[in-house]
Amino acid sequence: MTATSTNERRLTHDTRLWRLIVAAALGVFLIELDFFAVQAAIPEMARDLDTSVTDLQWVISGYMLANGATMIVGGRIGDLRGRRRWLVIGTVAFGLSSLAGGLAPNAETLIAMRLVQGVAAGFSFPLSLAVVTNAFPQAKTERAVGMVFGIAAVGQAFGPLIGGGLTLISWRAVLLVNVPIAAALVVLAYSSIRESRDESMPRDIDWVGLGLVVVSIGAFTYAVDRASEWGWTSPLTVGLMLAGILGIATFVVVEHRVRHPLMDLSLFRIREFDLMTAAGTIGNMGTSTAIFTSMILLQTVDGLSPLEAGLAFLGFSLGVAVSSQLSGRVERYPSWVVMSVALLCGGLGAIAMGLFDELAVFAIVAVFAGLGFGMSWAFTSVSTQAVVPPEKAGLASGVVLTVVVTMGGVAIAIASTAIESAGTAVTSLEDALRRVLIGAGALAVVMSAILVVLGRGGRVSPAVRASFGPAR
Repeated sequence: MTATSTNERRLTHDTRLWRLIVAAALGVFLIELDFFAVQAAIPEMARDLDTSVTDLQWVISGYMLANGATMIVGGRIGDLRGRRRWLVIGTVAFGLSSLAGGLAPNAETLIAMRLVQGVAAGFSFPLSLAVVTNAFPQAKTERAVGMVFGIAAVGQAFGPLIGGGLTLISWRAVLLVNVPIAAALVVLAYSSIRESRDESMPRDIDWVGLGLVVVSIGAFTYAVDRASEWGWTSPLTVGLMLAGILGIATFVVVEHRVRHPLMDLSLFRIREFDLMTAAGTIGNMGTSTAIFTSMILLQTVDGLSPLEAGLAFLGFSLGVAVSSQLSGRVERYPSWVVMSVALLCGGLGAIAMGLFDELAVFAIVAVFAGLGFGMSWAFTSVSTQAVVPPEKAGLASGVVLTVVVTMGGVAIAIASTAIESAGTAVTSLEDALRRVLIGAGALAVVMSAILVVLGRGGRVSPAVRASFGPAR
């Protein structure tokens, strides 16, 4: 191998860019550690706050829905007003709401602070990826974004274990640990990230589009979440769902007509962008469902402590961490092949988790579920960021994460409805949990097959790329 080829393969010689990767990874790590750790603490939260586990699912699904409803907004505002600035604003808000949630006196306050956390993460998550895409040339974007997910995978790998361990002290510690991490990220961001924005667009914000997308996603997902209480066919449930769908349709019409839209709809002319977003959505629905149901299964049905549950689930978490690390190193393979294999592995693993009730077998097959679902989660961002121009990085990241995370929240809400309908009997609860796991796995396997049929020829064409205008 020549010196030239070695240099071409090396990511960067610039120490500031390495610090930037660490800063971005810390941003993703913070959010993923929180997500995985809080899952392990839910049963203890419910006991301490004198409520049910299914009522507290809003700690997870409400967070995800608030997160998904604001990611397009967060990514776009960062593109227009400064990515570093809004990354820092989102991180500070995340840290402060974590502090308030950790000190919450009741379930209502805790859920409210989790909603604020979700909004804050809607800014910090997409912009953590956008600052990397903006700083690196197109040829190195996949490797750089994959490295961010690889470093951040520590949060995925040890999140349930850390959450279980901290819960032995107090579930409040699971939220309070976010505060020093957020402070460290703010310091690192100012020392390594140069301010950037999309100079090709005016700094005006499409407020009509912003309002439509937030209200529409919020209405639809809230209806799904409350359907178990109101009834799936009740006028309120159906009305809010229809309002959400009509709101999104109106949003698309508005974005076609306004001079400076919130969302550049030409992103969806990139076939690979569409396929990877759809596949990543199914993968994250499987991931979210597997974590949520497994933590209840291990603690409520199997009687494990939060720490023991974290240890039992460590195989899944390590699988997610390993595949996230590899997500930026598979650029030689077509994206549809990578994602199809990932969903097949994750889906079959989840089905096996639902079928086998021996704890040792559960822990082993969970590794395969984690490997597959972890790759689908990380590779969604890796592959979509690689096919968009750098100046659209924040917008593209916001769009992708909005769809992926919002539908993950919807999956948890649906899973919670199915679990709640089973009643309080342990055997009925166990059956419901296992059916949910099998259903999530089957959906991933079906999507894997669809990718095999539709995936070929998905790379972005020069003509489509040119439609965005010149990259910076």
